[in-house]
Amino acid sequence: MTDFKLLSYTRGKTIIALVMMVYFSFFGFINYSSFAQSDSNRVSSDSIKKKEDKISQTVYKWFGRQNVNVAPLTNEETVNRFLKHEGKVISQISIIRFDAFGYSVYDTTIKPERNIEKFGNSLHLKTWKKIIQNNLLFKEGDKVVPLDLAETEQLLRQSNFFEDANILVQPLSDSSHVHVYVITKDIWTISAGVQYSSPEKMKLALSERNFAGLGIRAKAIAYYNKTFTDKWSYQGEFDVPNYFGSYISSSFFVRKGHSYETYLMRFNRDFFASKTKYAGGIELLKSDEPYRVFTDDSVVQISYQSQDWWIGRSVRVSRRSGTSAPLNLVFALRYYRRDYFQSPPVSIYLNPIFHSAENYVVSLGLSNQNIYRSSLYFGFGNTEDIPVGFKIQATSGIQQSTFQRRFLIGGELSAAEVTPWGYLFLSSRLGGYLAEGPKVEQAVINLRAQYFSNLYHIGRSDIRHFIRYDFTRGAARFSGEREYVVLTNNYGVRGLRSPDLYGQTRLMFNFESMLYSPHYIYGFRPAFFVFADFGMVGESDELIYQNTLYSGFGVGLRLKNESLIFPTFLFRIGYYPKLPPDAEVAYWFISTENRRNFEQFRIKEPYILQYQ
Repeated sequence: MTDFKLLSYTRGKTIIALVMMVYFSFFGFINYSSFAQSDSNRVSSDSIKKKEDKISQTVYKWFGRQNVNVAPLTNEETVNRFLKHEGKVISQISIIRFDAFGYSVYDTTIKPERNIEKFGNSLHLKTWKKIIQNNLLFKEGDKVVPLDLAETEQLLRQSNFFEDANILVQPLSDSSHVHVYVITKDIWTISAGVQYSSPEKMKLALSERNFAGLGIRAKAIAYYNKTFTDKWSYQGEFDVPNYFGSYISSSFFVRKGHSYETYLMRFNRDFFASKTKYAGGIELLKSDEPYRVFTDDSVVQISYQSQDWWIGRSVRVSRRSGTSAPLNLVFALRYYRRDYFQSPPVSIYLNPIFHSAENYVVSLGLSNQNIYRSSLYFGFGNTEDIPVGFKIQATSGIQQSTFQRRFLIGGELSAAEVTPWGYLFLSSRLGGYLAEGPKVEQAVINLRAQYFSNLYHIGRSDIRHFIRYDFTRGAARFSGEREYVVLTNNYGVRGLRSPDLYGQTRLMFNFESMLYSPHYIYGFRPAFFVFADFGMVGESDELIYQNTLYSGFGVGLRLKNESLIFPTFLFRIGYYPKLPPDAEVAYWFISTENRRNFEQFRIKEPYILQYQ
């Protein structure tokens, strides 16, 4: 989802944009089609928790979401809910689909009561049952495997068109058989926006992430820029997930006009579950586009085409278990080629990012991933899946570029765990090339740590702390583009940007404390936060601590309705004690931000660590 910037202030520059007219009044509804709630399947009150009292019902009615019986607030291993049913036969599967507003997957007795909720649901077409069935890792007649049920919930929740999903298992009179209920709640998937920069420049966008209830994503963007001869340009995106239950997805992209002419086609199948044996993909790209050089803020035109193929095979190397994810050994091959027809000047040691090259890459990896579930990490109250486990991956291959032939090497060791004190993620990654000599070229190492505290309660409010540490060092880097790291925005101090903040080594530390309000205003939940960011950037042949420390401190507000596809609204005020030359500083900032995600531990295609 493209961020639609509402308003940002930088020194010497003010941008004002309008987004989603009548958004707060009507949730950005666009008349699409009229369908009412039609599922006849109901889960008995004995199998699904009812509302605790009349107060919670009143809270849900007025504020759009219940404050009890919702997603779990504590970290719990997802498979634990299904352990007592392990080995029993699934005699029936019932799929219960809920519209976007006024329902809960954890309490099926909750119904929409406000007119605006009913009106929104009348404009919404629910996801087809067949689309849900295509994402199930089990079928009628199978025995209950707790891991399959847990990973099915994750597959449903990570799609673009469900706000939440819940699987319940109900015993039958025959104690060896069970009835499985799959309950999903749709998200409102239509969005429209306007980004207004000036009378000479603006952008219009329309997006649908669940076209006709089929899970298909379509997006159209129109750009207007009076400085070009062709004042209008366009962009189109079309994604189809999981063809007929094969877990093969496709993406198509086109952008034309305003110095762009880009075409992309991609087909891909990941290792989507622990028992997946085969994965692979193909991507074809052809593009003419402007490229912005960070160091001098100039724009050059580039032209290139590429093809990318990969295939992988996963083998279980641990004892079979239905309650915990196996150890998987994954072998993968990749062929990647990119040819440049127009670019900035290049030589053997200049602008290697623009070298035409063929890459033959192989990787071997060992991974394990289990799932916890909780809430109020990156979301605002819906269920979130927390991957825990580890990944070890070694990569090697050969690169043949315009100027030389060399070996490529890379590796990754990453792990995460839910501890008694919170969630902890650690990773170490490295990559580089071995040229004739032999000599090391374009090496990079990255160390990263993330810690998310347990949830604390102050009255009815919830608080969580977030800490991130990231260190990147390059060695034997060349000259030119992408041969440096920058300290800006997501890679350093938020709200601070300067063309002087680049080098070959970067250290950054980010702290944030978030307070989630217990109140909902028409489904929107506010969360207040304070932040402190610290960062340094320097050369690879010096200690990073010898460089100037830049920092930023501030407070802000995030506002999100989990029933809507729109990104989170962000309001932020910052203070920056020390500024570099030519700095652009967002002392106050109003915009949107997309949702962040947890690191995953399932092996993907072979890769070489990017220097960024």
